[in-house]
Amino acid sequence: MIIGVYVLHQQRVNSELNNVNNQYFLKSIYKQKDLGLDLVSISPLAKAVKDEYPALVKNYYRYNPVTNVVSAGDKHFKEDIAIGDTTLVTMYGFPLLYGDKNRAFINNNSAVITESFAMKLFDTKNAIGKTLSIQTTVAAVTDDYTVSAVLKDIPYNSVTNLIDDKYSVYIPTTGSRFFAGNDPSLSWDNTNQVSFIELNPGVNAQSLVPLLNGLLKKNSSDFVWKNLSAGIVPVKDYYLNDHDSAVKKMIFILSLIAMFILLMVVINFVNITIGCSGYRLKEIGLRKTFGSARKQLILQFIIESLILTSIAAIISIALYQISLPVFSQVLNTSLLSFWQFGFTEYSLLFLLVVSIGALAGIYPAFVLSSANLIYAVKGKISGSKGGLTLKRALLVVQFSLAVLVFICTLNLSKQVSYIFNKDLGYNKDQLLVVTAFPKQWDSAGVLKMETEKQSLLQLPHVKSASLVFDLPESIPFGRIVLFPPKSSRANDQLNLPIAIADEDYAKTFGIQMKAGSFFSSNKSGIVLNEMAVKQLGLETENTVGQKIETGAAGAPLTITGVMKDFNFSSLQDKIGPIGYAHVSSNNTYRYLVVKLNTTDIANSIQDIKTKWKSFAPNAPFDYTFMDEKFASLYKSELQLQTAANIATVLNVIIVLLGIIGIVAFMLNKRNKEIAVRKVLGANAGNIIGLFLKEYAGLIIIANIIAWPLAYMFTEKLLQSFAYRIAQNILPYLAAFIFISLIAFTLIAVQCFKTAIANPVKSLRSE
Repeated sequence: MIIGVYVLHQQRVNSELNNVNNQYFLKSIYKQKDLGLDLVSISPLAKAVKDEYPALVKNYYRYNPVTNVVSAGDKHFKEDIAIGDTTLVTMYGFPLLYGDKNRAFINNNSAVITESFAMKLFDTKNAIGKTLSIQTTVAAVTDDYTVSAVLKDIPYNSVTNLIDDKYSVYIPTTGSRFFAGNDPSLSWDNTNQVSFIELNPGVNAQSLVPLLNGLLKKNSSDFVWKNLSAGIVPVKDYYLNDHDSAVKKMIFILSLIAMFILLMVVINFVNITIGCSGYRLKEIGLRKTFGSARKQLILQFIIESLILTSIAAIISIALYQISLPVFSQVLNTSLLSFWQFGFTEYSLLFLLVVSIGALAGIYPAFVLSSANLIYAVKGKISGSKGGLTLKRALLVVQFSLAVLVFICTLNLSKQVSYIFNKDLGYNKDQLLVVTAFPKQWDSAGVLKMETEKQSLLQLPHVKSASLVFDLPESIPFGRIVLFPPKSSRANDQLNLPIAIADEDYAKTFGIQMKAGSFFSSNKSGIVLNEMAVKQLGLETENTVGQKIETGAAGAPLTITGVMKDFNFSSLQDKIGPIGYAHVSSNNTYRYLVVKLNTTDIANSIQDIKTKWKSFAPNAPFDYTFMDEKFASLYKSELQLQTAANIATVLNVIIVLLGIIGIVAFMLNKRNKEIAVRKVLGANAGNIIGLFLKEYAGLIIIANIIAWPLAYMFTEKLLQSFAYRIAQNILPYLAAFIFISLIAFTLIAVQCFKTAIANPVKSLRSE
């Protein structure tokens, strides 16, 4: 049920958007890899294509994603803000609690906020007419807005969540003073705008691509249109297809797991029903003696199976409700409560119960109803019935699946452990990451932050600190073009990701310098990692002091230092080239990273908070730790590990139930044989050994099947990591030993009672 609800939820993402079949977002396709982000486009492009081709394009929406402090009175919160067009509500049909859906933004000083943020900021959902203030990146400039509409909390979608932020405030781009200079949505050289368009019905989306590229060539600079082209992507299934169809793959895997679990449960029900059927066979024999037709017996067994399945469904609903918070966290989504189910969910649940009940009951019904009357009266299944070979084959399948899942889980756990213990090239321990508010992006703002940094360094538990724009959690957004000095080809260039940090960055993060220094003397140059030096065709020991030509106008850059290669993004990516510019070179920053040296983390944070509040009383103290940010990079792997652990436990339980069913069946069939063996001198150990020997062969066959499959699945999983473990035999042996031990223990316990029974009673019943 949990998997089913999750799959339905994932498939419904974006389904509530207005005219979702005609909604698209514009992406940038760069001529060279890593030249820029593909999720954003040239700022005026969406508006221009609507203005130029109104017969094709019905509407457009663009926004610039930012984060800053939003205040009302003495309340100050860090919030994700979308500075965009005023078409948000009319284009997508997001429901409003308060306000006019046809005119959500009354003027350029209007703000639309979510109901959750309205409660947080104003203690009421009806915030119409109330004023909020937004800090900007310009010194002494704060924009005031009047709330003109309150949105119902927006469910996850590929418009407002395209870049994974959760926006609570929407303001018009026209008239915004958030950035210094002109409105960035007007510049044909600005590539940082998230852009969407809605096509008129019947318009072929791909027919718009040459028109978009024509507008780019007509309006943007030569460098822009020669290095990127426009693409158009449907919003409807973008969530499913994003990241190489990661969500589709997850849905497929989980659906497969659910199908196998249900299949194994049905197999167990069949085996246990037939294996423990001695008490029912006498009833069947008597019913046949008194004239019951076979079809009546078949109907009886199927109805009983349906009743049992219905009872199981009721219990499952209770367990579903109890475990809802846990699995919502594991799957990183909000699963519907049973009471929130719609017609689709209730219909599919009913169909599932009926299907499972019928499938589970039909085979036992036909087997038991066809039992020979003489055997049935004795409580025995006839020798020709029961499908022993089929049952053994099904048990091998169950063993194989258990071993397969067990091995994959062990290998996944090893990979996750490897990730969190690998030397990343920097030290993430006790790194407190404080969001640097206020964001005053000029030289005075940088100076204020440096002053606060020096103040924090006076605390005894603060070892060092660094003002940065980028953290080692992803490839930096900024780019700079460098030309290798020894290259003879004019088109040779390195599109280098460029990060922003101050001179204490390497010291704070514990990054080793291979040559030169990290801006200790020259703050106008550039620091490169070893990979960048290599790709420029230089030698580390001779690099410092060299000048490198760039694609920008002005004097060449001087290389002031070379840092040892380190993982600045996920371990799924190989270490690539990266450069660092000093924070004073462009006066932008986002975080103040503080290196602690203490065992009393809580009091240290409180002391830093007190200092911070004295420095910025109108800004929230928002912080996290670098190791938490690092862990968030592998949220899906950690969730998969948890899901795999749960699946392993379920598989083992199901296999144990399967063993109970088939051993009970075998003991029923071989009761006379066991009695004869005992009469001839066999003891309990001989009897138990006889069964263990038989099932040892099944376990060996299951491992022979499971090991190659587990190896292939593990290799497929590990292929997504540039840095991964090497497989060895230990997880395979561990799975074999563990499954064998629990299987042999259960078989021995089941056989013991029969093995010590009086053989006279068994022979008398025959």
